[in-house]
Amino acid sequence: MRIALVTSSYYPRIGGIETHVRRLAEGFAGTGEQVTVITHQCGGAPAEEWDGEVRVLRFPLAARSRNYPISPAMFRHLKSRAGDFDVVHGHNYHSIVGHAAAGSRVPFVFTPHYNATGHTWFRTRLHRLYRRIGARQFAAADAVICVSDAEREALIRDFPDAAAKMVTIPNGTDPRLPAADGTAGRAETPVLLTVGRLERYKNVDLVIDAFRVLPSEATLVVVGDGPDRARLERHVRSAGRGGQVRFTGQVPDPVLDDLFARASVVTSASDHEAFGLTLAEGLASGARVVASAIPAHADLARRAGAGSPVALVDPRNARQFADALETSLRAGRVQAGVTLPSWTDVVRDTREIYSRITEDRPTARAHGAA
Repeated sequence: MRIALVTSSYYPRIGGIETHVRRLAEGFAGTGEQVTVITHQCGGAPAEEWDGEVRVLRFPLAARSRNYPISPAMFRHLKSRAGDFDVVHGHNYHSIVGHAAAGSRVPFVFTPHYNATGHTWFRTRLHRLYRRIGARQFAAADAVICVSDAEREALIRDFPDAAAKMVTIPNGTDPRLPAADGTAGRAETPVLLTVGRLERYKNVDLVIDAFRVLPSEATLVVVGDGPDRARLERHVRSAGRGGQVRFTGQVPDPVLDDLFARASVVTSASDHEAFGLTLAEGLASGARVVASAIPAHADLARRAGAGSPVALVDPRNARQFADALETSLRAGRVQAGVTLPSWTDVVRDTREIYSRITEDRPTARAHGAA
């Protein structure tokens, strides 16, 4: 099958959606499918390259808006080359690329990664104005894949006409190897880990505040980059314990694997997520999780099962947050990671969706597309 995965950004940029799309691309390519990732140009990444068996095409932006960047070249390519693909899978409601995918006239799958709101006051206003336009992606989709039941419930509330098309396929996890030197989970000082793009809505400052009042020794490792990094680094310097907080920026996969293998606790204080990918990876690696009690995190806790090492808190209650972190850090890593769906499972289930919709609806090539 010839698959196009359309996303606003892709590796080497790191984030939840970028990870999701890359795992799909690698998984499909590993089973012999022809996979093309169609995305925006980012930094110095080449316009075309092969990432293993995955072809990556990057298109220049005409509007470099942080909120809704747009690349007419991407739209033109998908329209003119629609016949190259049997299925087009668009990602992220909160960008314009889904419209390019929807306009390809090829069987279309849409994964919204829907947060139900914007990340700032301005972006929340844009989100409300955009909803009528955004609804066209759901109308055009042959199937809508949600990454959590919480996301699906929010989508049904906001786009009820598309409810019959929606299915839940949760994000996967990767098998985590022990740390290279065999000291996983036995660091001299317990490691508290938070991973993600550094945006205001992720509330990493609340993690820092709770960490600052912990009675025991620990190291806080902040992995990721983004527009909030400079403010967070200033916040650390003003809050004390700065020497025990490490900002790593973006790191290669092996380094991140090692950090997950060493962390006693993985935490997130985010206000809204479609899933909780880094928390799931933490659980799979044997870490405990302390996270904000938002619907997506509660959904993950249910999937992890009763008795799983997950504590859901109000991160704005600094004492409650700090107490939960302290308890989990003292308890240490668990003997075996929680079993959650793997990326192999996600690829298989997504491929079944592709097969169903391509059987139900002929491809653009059958209609004589170029």
